[in-house]
Amino acid sequence: MQLMVSGAGLKTVAAAGVLAAAVGGAVIARADDSSGRAAQAEGGLALSTSTGSTGSTLKVDRVAQAGATDTLKVANNSKKALTVTVAARPWTQSASGVVSPNRRATLGGVSVSEPSFALAPGASKDVTVTLGSVPAAGYLYGALEVIGVPADIAKTKGIVTGYRLLDTLRYNAATATYGLKAGAAKLSGTGTSRALVLSVKNTGNTIAPVTGKVTLKSALGTKNGTLKATRILPGKSVSLALATASSLKAGKYTATVTLTQNKQKTTLTKKITVR
Repeated sequence: MQLMVSGAGLKTVAAAGVLAAAVGGAVIARADDSSGRAAQAEGGLALSTSTGSTGSTLKVDRVAQAGATDTLKVANNSKKALTVTVAARPWTQSASGVVSPNRRATLGGVSVSEPSFALAPGASKDVTVTLGSVPAAGYLYGALEVIGVPADIAKTKGIVTGYRLLDTLRYNAATATYGLKAGAAKLSGTGTSRALVLSVKNTGNTIAPVTGKVTLKSALGTKNGTLKATRILPGKSVSLALATASSLKAGKYTATVTLTQNKQKTTLTKKITVR
């Protein structure tokens, strides 16, 4: 729930220290998971909607419309004054499906009313998030990143505590379109993480989760399985795990995969050789 950062070198660029801590594996409080809820309950930086909801329900999720506004409350529940920065970030997504905000960029078309401010202990501030314009694609997906560091961080020596919260921003297309394009199926990874995966690209305009079923037939018999629900950003490709390599003996397989996104289904067949 906390970012532990060194005070050294922070007199000039405090945010760089926060980023270094995040990359180094510090535990980060998220407004949309259980650790984020625990962080807000125990004290520190907290994020809530204007209706008072927190935790996994905390997100902006609406049809994309120019001028749309949402108000979030940022509260300092710690015992120190905090310097807070708020920014809308675009998502990045790896082939494994993991998403993270791109801290080197801002989400085009989205503005925040208070990009930077100070919060005394126990104080709070409302921040308005505005979608100024709708992209030509008709949708926009990203995150609201809220970072709080002690106001006296430049004078502090040794280890200090900072906070980072993320809120989901989903500006959905007025008319949803669904499309999935399957690529190659292959063995990927090493050791115990080695698995049979199928590359799937989202050619639609939504991030509705993709689920599915898989049947693997070989001379040794038939194996059935299900695919873990995965959200794929429009235009991105993700490798969906069909089966662990350890569960497959060497040989030739016919994989029949049915992918489901909302009510749309795509069925495909792939020939695979496991060595």
